[in-house]
Amino acid sequence: MKYKIFQIKLSDAEVDLINEKGHDSVHKNSLRLDMSLGREDTGRLAADAFTRGYYTHVSNITADSLEGVFHIGNVGPESDIERISPMHSLSVGDIVEDDAGKQSVVADWGFKEVTI
Repeated sequence: MKYKIFQIKLSDAEVDLINEKGHDSVHKNSLRLDMSLGREDTGRLAADAFTRGYYTHVSNITADSLEGVFHIGNVGPESDIERISPMHSLSVGDIVEDDAGKQSVVADWGFKEVTI
């Protein structure tokens, strides 16, 4: 199955603002950091960030399961990754979407459904 991978990307200007005024000065960065804290509402936070357009479709990964996507997104093989734009290894806060459109967010332990 082919899964779409979405990641939150910061522009150079946003990174400069964060460096000048702190992590909370850029809302999408605040949401990304909140998701990395192991919160119970990670799925809702991811849905909010996705709805706001904070995510970028960075790649498609061919795998048999979400766990397979995580493995391939971190260690390969590269032949199972179709890169669309620059991406980092799969990590907490990244969204994985299956062929049916169901979205799951990488959580601090496993995956959580992206919910409104």
